[in-house]
Amino acid sequence: MVNVNGSWTSWSWNDADLRYALWEVAPEVRWYLSEKKRGYISALYKAGQFNYKLSATGKHGDLMGGGITDSYQLRLSDAMSLDFNVAVGCLHADYEKYEVIDSVRVRQGRTA
Repeated sequence: MVNVNGSWTSWSWNDADLRYALWEVAPEVRWYLSEKKRGYISALYKAGQFNYKLSATGKHGDLMGGGITDSYQLRLSDAMSLDFNVAVGCLHADYEKYEVIDSVRVRQGRTA
């Protein structure tokens, strides 16, 4: 089974002095371990971009990562189940720091 999840958010407050923005897409491939489809192992890849400015210094850049999950679904009814899982993964962010001076972003440096 192939799943594709994604998210997008864009918040600013204090006359746009503070910022929290993110978009990401995360495709996942699941391999079910039995015909009842109660347990599965999955592999996930994630990519996106972010822009956080929660103090004087902001950070904007790219993110990329992935991981694997082992999961078990406990069926409560035909319409509801609980999903228990254990996952391990890694996320890498390549970003630049900036300050806003007179409504202009001034770059401070790059961090990987």
